Amino acid sequence: MTAKRMSRIAILAALCIALRLGFAYFPNIKPVTAFFLVSLIYLDLKDSILVMALTMLGSSLIFGFSLVVVWQIFSFAMIMLIWYYILLPLTRRLKKAIVFQSIVAGLITFTYGFWISIPIAYQFGANLYIYWLNGFFFDLLHAISTALFYPIIDQLFRRFYYDEKTISSSD
Repeated sequence: MTAKRMSRIAILAALCIALRLGFAYFPNIKPVTAFFLVSLIYLDLKDSILVMALTMLGSSLIFGFSLVVVWQIFSFAMIMLIWYYILLPLTRRLKKAIVFQSIVAGLITFTYGFWISIPIAYQFGANLYIYWLNGFFFDLLHAISTALFYPIIDQLFRRFYYDEKTISSSD
């Protein structure tokens, strides 16, 4: 792995940690899920998953580390894989793809709440459906915030990668 690639992953993970910290007072209203999904457009799968895992591990040093962090990494990886292999290719072909990608990003984020409820409910010996329904409102906020942040983060990535390609081609 090149130094440029490692530093890009580290900087993006640090940015995501700062975003999680900045939005800490708003339960489940955070731009990082949209950030992870948009990163799959501009980075390769391995780099995006590394950014996500480092974000979860790094932010757990601030918010507290437990086994739940492992479930977060697993759950985010699941939705990122579904997004990368199934949903992103389907939405890229549509007109006004960013609108559809934002909506679908919100929907796939809503399933994150269910994915993470499975191991946590098992870990604590709770009924899965009751545990998941208790977090339904938080999952809904998470989905809505992801759908709203998605086009903003996509525009930021687009500008950054456009500028980077312009700088690289002028060297």
